[in-house]
Amino acid sequence: MSVEHKAQALAIHCIDFRFQDQLEEDLKRKGLIGQFDRIAWPGASKDFTVVGNAAKLSILLHNPNQILIYEHEDCGAYGSNNSLSSHRKNAYKLKDFLIKENPLLKVYTLFVTFEGIKEI
Repeated sequence: MSVEHKAQALAIHCIDFRFQDQLEEDLKRKGLIGQFDRIAWPGASKDFTVVGNAAKLSILLHNPNQILIYEHEDCGAYGSNNSLSSHRKNAYKLKDFLIKENPLLKVYTLFVTFEGIKEI
């Protein structure tokens, strides 16, 4: 790379269009617009291998200070196993993996509903 650059955050979320406005508002509230890497993948953390590898690359190339893992309700990628506990289990698995990659990272697991966003 010709210029060194650092991201303030990495946002990981599902591709579902229904939640994009809420995600953008949350990132704006956090002052991260224009300063974060983004991974959008069906089911967010459900496909651990693909998302984990992409996140490792973001950590390597842009060294974000924090990672925001956004899961959401009514996720088609989860099919019939769409419970909050399934989302939490996958998000925590990814969180643990990312902290092992860089123990200084702050990793937040969040759940987006049609009413708002909460930590899980």
